[in-house]
Amino acid sequence: MLIRLLFLVIFMLFVDLINHFGLRAMLRRVKESYFYKYNIIAYWSVAFVIAIVFIISLLVTGYPQLDYEKYRFYFYLFGFWLLFYFPRIVFSATVIFQAILYLLKRIKSKKRSYSVSRHEKRNFIVQKIGLGLAFISFLLVLYGILIGKSDYKITQIEIEFADLPAAFDGFRIAQFSDAHLGSFSDTKIAEKGFQLLQNQKPDMIVFTGDMVNNIADEIEPYFVALSKLDAPYGKFSILGNHDMSDYVKWKNFDLKREYLLKQIRYQERCGFQVLENEYILIRKGSAEIALIGVNNWGLPPFKPYGDLQKAMQGVENSAVKILLSHDPSHWKEQVLGKTNIDLTLSGHTHGAQMGIILPFFKWSPVQYIYDYWHGLYTINNQHLYVNPGFGYIAFPGRIGMRPEITIFTLKKKNE
Repeated sequence: MLIRLLFLVIFMLFVDLINHFGLRAMLRRVKESYFYKYNIIAYWSVAFVIAIVFIISLLVTGYPQLDYEKYRFYFYLFGFWLLFYFPRIVFSATVIFQAILYLLKRIKSKKRSYSVSRHEKRNFIVQKIGLGLAFISFLLVLYGILIGKSDYKITQIEIEFADLPAAFDGFRIAQFSDAHLGSFSDTKIAEKGFQLLQNQKPDMIVFTGDMVNNIADEIEPYFVALSKLDAPYGKFSILGNHDMSDYVKWKNFDLKREYLLKQIRYQERCGFQVLENEYILIRKGSAEIALIGVNNWGLPPFKPYGDLQKAMQGVENSAVKILLSHDPSHWKEQVLGKTNIDLTLSGHTHGAQMGIILPFFKWSPVQYIYDYWHGLYTINNQHLYVNPGFGYIAFPGRIGMRPEITIFTLKKKNE
């Protein structure tokens, strides 16, 4: 922890030094005024306070281990840091860009007199724009923390299947994913989302992994709220990478296994059937579809606990197969073109909890990590839907990437 803290302080100092020189250059004409003096003092005072708060908080709190409330504290500490340093990072980027522009201009100019006259020609327009962008960044982070994380939305998706039994035409499945219940400081925030889900009156509810950050205890405050979720054809869940308890320094494997089993019991207590590399047949009269669930399967550094081959044993004759698999990487690596699974429901990416989603355009930094990261993808009649998540982790907010509950309506394709 001390090494990470040292690197963080060095990074903060680096950003602040860049901004210091950028502000000095912008304010050079009022260098002798109180305005200049107090702006520089105020800038460094905020930097000093943030650094002291961080150092003391981290040293006093220590490593969280099984205390999920400490993890939550770290998330809000990170949110506090991001609120003030994301704008500073934005401004420092414009300071560097501005310096490069003037350096190129100076190199291009062959006149020796340029070194004398260059100050009069500098208006620092890029840095001025950077100040505006920094202010907007501050507001966006503040919005994400105060409002964005609880701005739930319902997304309606209609998917056609050629072999869908007629009895399932119009069947509605509600998906939510990545609840990360230990992250919520107020249970009412998550309960608001659960109520919105229940209001949709789906035929079936599925949860696609990461109910918790680390341990089963995070579910305890939500026993009642999760139990109230009801659907006539059942509630089903799978285990995500965080549910597997890989991010705790366990004393031994038996203790880890104990907490994993405890989490499964807790989810079952709330009415969910946890599918661990297995399937279940959903029946309406004589018609049926297969619901397959696997434990988390991911590319390194995530561990491949899922066993799709085992989970599919016995579903060969099912007309429509729906897979619950937490990590969308699984679809590309083991499902697409390698199985006859019709629809895969995933989560995991959170859409980075930050991005732009428009009808004609979507972007998030997570797209540079995952090929499939948000929304519906269809290749050769095989479908994948990546839910951007219900909760949050690390950054206690969402910017442009609203928490989502997805309602799928299964439709029989007209020949």
